[in-house]
Amino acid sequence: MLQRIKQSKLYLYAIVLVLVMLAAGRIVMAGDFAPGSQQDPLVTQSYVEQRNEQLKYYFEQRIGELSSLLQQMGDRITAMESSPGGAQPGGTASVFEVVNVPAGKTLTGYAGTEVILRGGKATAIQSQLGGLADLTGGRDIGQGQVIPDNHLLLVPRTDGRGVKAGTDCIFLVKGRYDIQ
Repeated sequence: MLQRIKQSKLYLYAIVLVLVMLAAGRIVMAGDFAPGSQQDPLVTQSYVEQRNEQLKYYFEQRIGELSSLLQQMGDRITAMESSPGGAQPGGTASVFEVVNVPAGKTLTGYAGTEVILRGGKATAIQSQLGGLADLTGGRDIGQGQVIPDNHLLLVPRTDGRGVKAGTDCIFLVKGRYDIQ
């Protein structure tokens, strides 16, 4: 029995020794991590400063990109404001634009173009699908009919509809158009 107690104590000492060695090994391994590294369980000041520098660089880059984009948009707005009547290049106006049409020329509108005759004499040009919609008079103006002064006309489709100037004419036009 005494021998059994001695064996039990020996096993107990062996188990305690193994546990102490494992604990010591963990402590030694934890000491191998460099401060501020990925394995370091503590956040150091150098790590925080490094991350702040990375974020600062990223935000400065993005601010630079957005500043150049804002400058480009500002230049485009300035160019659009400086064009007469708010006209877009290629005969398109987002607001009513004064358009002079010499006698014998035609103003052909695209779908949605609005036209008002302010001065001169002009006649309608229709397509196979109909004429111009006179929104003021509430009627359709067919081929060769006289365009009344100061009536709002609408070109419903892009199919060749428009007006032919009999004399030098002044129109107010909103939308895309061609003069031929």
